[in-house]
Amino acid sequence: MKRLVLIIGFFSLFQSSSLFAQIPCTDSTRTANEYMPCGRDYQPVCGCDNKTYRNACAAFNWGGLYSNSWTDGTVCGNFDFDFFPTAIDYYPSHLNIFMKSPGSAVLYIYDTYGRLKYSEYYSATYPAQIIQDEIPVQNLLLGIYIVAVVVGEEIQYKKFAKVTNFN
Repeated sequence: MKRLVLIIGFFSLFQSSSLFAQIPCTDSTRTANEYMPCGRDYQPVCGCDNKTYRNACAAFNWGGLYSNSWTDGTVCGNFDFDFFPTAIDYYPSHLNIFMKSPGSAVLYIYDTYGRLKYSEYYSATYPAQIIQDEIPVQNLLLGIYIVAVVVGEEIQYKKFAKVTNFN
């Protein structure tokens, strides 16, 4: 019996030590490059670092993850959204919202003074649905904006800049 207690105690000591630590999922021999062009395609992947990336190229290059250390076709949380481009010099902008469960989402666009400039309501009718929309940004003034998407009690933010006017 004492031997069993010693073995269990010894195992628990090593289990909490770095010998059993999780293998890192980022490649320390590469530098993550968030400026690598990974295309406009929104095919979300959940990285081993628990971050959602636009696609596998973004996970590999922007996140610096090891190849195939992500799960294709899903997001890490309950939802994710992609707003492209983030430096707007042509119109319209493209919005993708991935929702794991059916429900509603609301998009808000605020200017730098916190004034609401645009809002839209969306509804997902089936699991793992990607809602796509074109957002009319042509009437916004030049400047920095915040895009917020609210699903249930969760909210996510992204920034974008309107850099040219074609009026």
